[in-house]
Amino acid sequence: MSQIITYQKSPSGKYCQIKFDDGNRILISLAQVGVKISRLKWGGLIPAETILEISTPDLFSDKYKPVREKLTEISLEPDFLDVFKDLLLPIKSLDEARKTLDKIFTV
Repeated sequence: MSQIITYQKSPSGKYCQIKFDDGNRILISLAQVGVKISRLKWGGLIPAETILEISTPDLFSDKYKPVREKLTEISLEPDFLDVFKDLLLPIKSLDEARKTLDKIFTV
């Protein structure tokens, strides 16, 4: 199973780094402006590629209501950091994570 490398929820920021079984790492970061999930390189030190980025207004728009419903089916956590953590932690590879996010965010 994938593992949590770092997890932080504070007024200054919310983020979670996950290492998949295939060795790839991602960073889930939340800010007032939105959610960003990045692939990391060099042992998790540098963001290499954005996998998903969505603004908070978009995420809560009518267009993305089906996405919010899918996410709620996966996790009832009140915080989106925990929702994305619950979604991605059981996944074993970066490729599987991409496919899962694409499936959920296709509207």
